[in-house]
Amino acid sequence: MEFVSIITNIHPMKKLLLIVLAVVCLAQFTASGKTNSSDRNKRYEKKVARQEKVKEAVESKSYVIELDRLYMSRYGNINLSSGRNYIIIKGNSAAISAGYMGRQRGLIPVAGIRLNGKPSVYKLHKNEAKGNYRVEMEVTEGSDTFHITMTISENGNCSAIISGAKIDNTRYSGNLVPIEKKKTVPEPDYIKL
Repeated sequence: MEFVSIITNIHPMKKLLLIVLAVVCLAQFTASGKTNSSDRNKRYEKKVARQEKVKEAVESKSYVIELDRLYMSRYGNINLSSGRNYIIIKGNSAAISAGYMGRQRGLIPVAGIRLNGKPSVYKLHKNEAKGNYRVEMEVTEGSDTFHITMTISENGNCSAIISGAKIDNTRYSGNLVPIEKKKTVPEPDYIKL
């Protein structure tokens, strides 16, 4: 009852101003709800497109894992330089460039892993329930053999474990970047006069 008496005692011009203000606020809230749902739809579409690219890249063996973090067993983690730490899988060849910090076996100190070779073993397992992939491979170059195990999520996040005869198991994390297929443009025919 008090609320009604307060409204009746308000000057008519103030009533009009309050009504207009209420309508504007209501319109603003309903408009923002519509943009939120359209933003959600756009984000969902981007997520689905990203998942499709990851699936295609992993199944065609044409991708780069950009490593951004090195995890050490006792000392935490180290952020790695972008562009210098990667695992490349392209068809039947692999390249690894990754920093290393940990225990090592042998006389020569190991500061990093640099390797170009062909995987002697390449196993791809897909977990349908979680939507992620598990890739296991062994890459050999000269006398060095490294065993790499990668878990790739459907959105491209990756966890990799690299082990070898001279180093301990080392865990990395990073993101998958699909290698884009080059579009071949045919040479234009020569014009003969």
